[in-house]
Amino acid sequence: MRMYDIIQKKRDKEELTKEEIEYFVSEYSADRIPDYQASALLMAIYLNKLTLNELAYLTNAMANSAYKLDLSMLKREDRYIIDKHSTGGVGDKVTLIVLPIVASFGVEICKMSGRGLGITGGTADKLESIVGYDVNMPLEKAIEQVKEIGLCLISQSGDIAIADKKLYALRDVTATVESTDLIASSIMSKKIASGAEKVLLDVTAGSGAFMKKVEDAKILANKMVELGKLAGIETRAVITSMDEPLGRCVGNSVELKEVISFLLSDEDRLFADDIKDLREVVFEVAAQMIKLAGFGDDIEINKDAIAKSIISGSAYDKFIELVKAQGGKVQNVHLDEYDTDVEMPVLKDEVSYLKEITAEANGTIVSIDGGKIGEALVCLGGGRNKKEDIIDSAVGFEFKKKVGDSVREGEVILNCLFNDKNKFNEAFNYIKDAITISYVDDEKINELQGKPYILDII
Repeated sequence: MRMYDIIQKKRDKEELTKEEIEYFVSEYSADRIPDYQASALLMAIYLNKLTLNELAYLTNAMANSAYKLDLSMLKREDRYIIDKHSTGGVGDKVTLIVLPIVASFGVEICKMSGRGLGITGGTADKLESIVGYDVNMPLEKAIEQVKEIGLCLISQSGDIAIADKKLYALRDVTATVESTDLIASSIMSKKIASGAEKVLLDVTAGSGAFMKKVEDAKILANKMVELGKLAGIETRAVITSMDEPLGRCVGNSVELKEVISFLLSDEDRLFADDIKDLREVVFEVAAQMIKLAGFGDDIEINKDAIAKSIISGSAYDKFIELVKAQGGKVQNVHLDEYDTDVEMPVLKDEVSYLKEITAEANGTIVSIDGGKIGEALVCLGGGRNKKEDIIDSAVGFEFKKKVGDSVREGEVILNCLFNDKNKFNEAFNYIKDAITISYVDDEKINELQGKPYILDII
């Protein structure tokens, strides 16, 4: 079998066999196929797409390219081992909120999360904004932690789906990242190799996500659900809006603060209008995960139980238990609004400067381009252009206004936290271009304020 023939076959829009795809994956993983030939095949796939059979062959070959995690020791009668994955976005801190909630119900989760690249933030990077938190815990130790507290949250293991790791790095420099076939196989190969019986996917759509159009997000979601089915893993996808940054904060430490605030909410705060977007996504994702795990079939009843878990403090307690178990430093903090002391993670949140970004005119905020806000964060040092870039955990944005809010000229829209004035000057151009203010009628304002955040469930 020759790589040349495989490239030629896909170039000519012919279907590759299982043996040809397995040959490519195994030989490339073993460094016996040069990057230039692998790049040629990736581009042929990008241009000509994969059939469902080819997609399944590629996904399984990558899943089997290295160590497959065995979580059978966590299995309990009438309960299922579940996993979650998000396609990512600007301000996406959902995993950090959802996992403690779900674990507080008794659902056991061994979760591996990636680092950020480009505008989409990485959960592992956010966790590393906690002083002492170890995201690089060995898998054996992580599983033992799940047995003890029901939850671990670590970075993606280098032992899992090695072929995907190599191919992703190549896709990143060959303009093939956006292929829905390659994205679907990349995500699902890791999920299949991670030992879960069921998977919940949060597929984001909008300016702050990989998939800019809802239609493209649905195509991707359907492919991943089908791949899960073929692998014997029940997979459900929730399509969520990422047209503007999710929640009120963007950046590593500031998003951790938002996570803490959300999990410490009382009833009034939890159902406040200003956290509606984050609440709706968190509740839907968590409710679906609880159902998949076998802990509650009725989604609305699950959402009521989720609210109780937060208001009672049990979800926050599980979050602190996780932080402590993985070496994170905590300290007692007095909360004046509740007149009580709570344990909180110590964050790497010291910054030199704060700049208020104000409205340049009266009107209504009709859009906040999530992609441009993500680019601004990268400029500040809060995200990566290259994998080896070092993250500044403290920098970020705190939004005081969101889409649908009325503003007056000079009123603060967001605070920018930064450590380098030159980097801020570069970021400011993106921030200014990201926010659109216009005069609109009441009907349009109601439309903006009433937009859905759960776009579909597949």
